[in-house]
Amino acid sequence: MSQEILGIHHVTAIASDPQKNLNFYAGFLGLRLVKVTVNFDDPETYHFYYGDELGRPGTIMTFFVWSDAPKGRQGTGQATIVSFAIPQASLGYWIERCIKYGIRYESPEERFGESVLSFKDPDGLILELVATANPQASSPWSTNGIPAEHAIRGIHTIMLCEDGYELTAKLLTETMGWNFQQQEGNIFRYQIGVGGSGKIVDVRCAPDFWKGAVAVGTVHHIAWRTRNDEEQEAWRSAIAKLGFNVTPILDRQYFHSVYFQEPGGIIFELATDAPGFTVDEAPAELGTHLMLPPWLEKKRQRIEAILPSLYLPQTGTSPIRSSNHRPQTQLGFTHRFIPAAEPNIPYTLLLLHGTGGDETDLLWLGEELIPDAGILSPRGQVLENGMPRFFRRLAEGIFDLEDLKFRTHELANFVATAADSYGFEPDRVVAVGYSNGANIAVSMLLLRPYTLSAAVLFRPMVPLEPSQLPSLTGIPIFIAAGRNDSIVSPEETERLVKILQTAGADVTLTWHPGGHALSGEDVQAAKQWLLTVIS
Repeated sequence: MSQEILGIHHVTAIASDPQKNLNFYAGFLGLRLVKVTVNFDDPETYHFYYGDELGRPGTIMTFFVWSDAPKGRQGTGQATIVSFAIPQASLGYWIERCIKYGIRYESPEERFGESVLSFKDPDGLILELVATANPQASSPWSTNGIPAEHAIRGIHTIMLCEDGYELTAKLLTETMGWNFQQQEGNIFRYQIGVGGSGKIVDVRCAPDFWKGAVAVGTVHHIAWRTRNDEEQEAWRSAIAKLGFNVTPILDRQYFHSVYFQEPGGIIFELATDAPGFTVDEAPAELGTHLMLPPWLEKKRQRIEAILPSLYLPQTGTSPIRSSNHRPQTQLGFTHRFIPAAEPNIPYTLLLLHGTGGDETDLLWLGEELIPDAGILSPRGQVLENGMPRFFRRLAEGIFDLEDLKFRTHELANFVATAADSYGFEPDRVVAVGYSNGANIAVSMLLLRPYTLSAAVLFRPMVPLEPSQLPSLTGIPIFIAAGRNDSIVSPEETERLVKILQTAGADVTLTWHPGGHALSGEDVQAAKQWLLTVIS
């Protein structure tokens, strides 16, 4: 290649909690949140971009926010440390700021002639501030009480951890244009050109260290800078000729990307400088709105309703402005309504949470069972020790029957009113309930049978037995029960099945070897069942 890699473009890591991530990176570190968007491959999760004033390449740190992902393990085959550049005279300021914010830090140490301050983010990702005489000449973002002279200047260094560094070093030096600079112990430093912040990568050789696991609190991938599409395509061809499995060029809205795994297993990305983060927001408004690519705009309502609420540390405002993101309180129930993504999807899922849940608890389940279907998700009106439920109980498994009947009719009336208000088909409502939510769904089937066209019931029991059973002929019902459920016995489940079948329902019962908790096997079984009964 006649052109060299320009340096670091960005680093992407994985976080668990969007608000904690914002508070730390935009609040404590004072980076500018330049873009709030979603993971284009998983659009029901946030993707945050932080950087300097405009989010210039070399200053960008990004996060996939995966709340349900497991905790990662740092080790070989990973980028284990992200180092930010600060002015040489700013180390004392940042030590004081760590103390002020209660951030635990390691005593500063020297590495390659520069002072390094180490600490961790809320998910355990190791970060460093490097006091350097040669920070990037970018426009730092001065905010949250951080004077401009002490503000972070961008990414200084990335630390790669490998069980053997030779093949990675060969790729960096012989193909990508990096030059070996020097060695300290088992750390080998490489740089682009004359080096400096954003043009340095360290490779730590750790043959006796354990293999890393990429998840929460770890780096997902590293992106290197290419000037434009033409250079990126040339780099893609050169990397592919070496036998690496390189992806096609992908449009990431703010840059174009290709990905491959380097010999040690770390995901490398080649990203273009253009078009940049001002392509869809004015410079003064960067990071203040939820931005979606054109192909996801038609799903904005659904995406906004599912994403967790958050606020921006500097302004206290939310990047999601639509009322659809906030729980609706009209019609008698606090609830979420998400219209079907396509007009040819007639079904609306009535999501009914378990004790202690709320209107957001099962949104993921609705998306999994019938993607793009309408969703109506109410919050139970009864509080038990502060935990929402759909009806009162006197003890475990002993229900207040009068309250149950009242709440059943109240919920059925709400569904009818919601159908009229939101315009969904009232005869195409499928209840999806877990535990307490499944129990009130059974009660609706027995007391208000025409409210529901089908039901998916996870861990239900018999809530009541009416003196006269309704006709449930033609109503399909799926029940998922646990063989070792300490709350609902197998005998109780069999009694419920018999009651529903006697009423004429078409009942499918599946058993799981576990207990009362919902399992992935339950969800997949329900999904397959729905494919056979929903048309």
